[in-house]
Amino acid sequence: MTAAKVKVGIVSGVRLVRESLTLSLRGRDGIVVVDAVGLDPEGIARITAAAPDVVLVDIGHTEPAATASLLKVSCSQAKLVAFALAETDDHVFACAAAGFSGYVPCEGGADELYGALIDAANGRMHCAPHIAAAMFGRLSVLFQQRPALAALPSLTARENEIIVLAEEGRSNKEIARRLRISAATVKNHIHNILQKLQVGGRGEAVARLSTTRLV
Repeated sequence: MTAAKVKVGIVSGVRLVRESLTLSLRGRDGIVVVDAVGLDPEGIARITAAAPDVVLVDIGHTEPAATASLLKVSCSQAKLVAFALAETDDHVFACAAAGFSGYVPCEGGADELYGALIDAANGRMHCAPHIAAAMFGRLSVLFQQRPALAALPSLTARENEIIVLAEEGRSNKEIARRLRISAATVKNHIHNILQKLQVGGRGEAVARLSTTRLV
């Protein structure tokens, strides 16, 4: 028996970029490109219907946070990988904060692109040494200075657990495995969280979580 292939969706506002990325990934072991679309309503409907495991997003032609928020709603189970990212601390951290699970730098080649998709599908992220060093530096400051997390108003203990895991960029399936509950139960909790906080998506709910911290 052969292992199931990782289903990859491609999102870019430029047709030539979509076609080039598709060609670069064609025939690669372990993955299959299920669709390559723009960010128009038709494209979002198509990528939602394709139900990819990983979505490769050309952020050279879009705003990362807004795009991540849109895709997290339509493809809540998918990991997001940023393509054509300037490999600086601020750009990488901004993508991570927006919900991306990995990235391919502007100077990355076909092999690096392929590796980033496989890593994202398996819960890993490869990054340059200076990015890893900066990340550890910021985490050190964060954990030394940040006070305890305050619970979001009106949420149950379980809902607070779920929104914290969502902030880490985990999909519904990952949250379900972590908490040992069904994905359907997680989906119901997410729905209740959005209603209670009166927000339109996971990204907005996570933003509310950030406002409860005093940095």
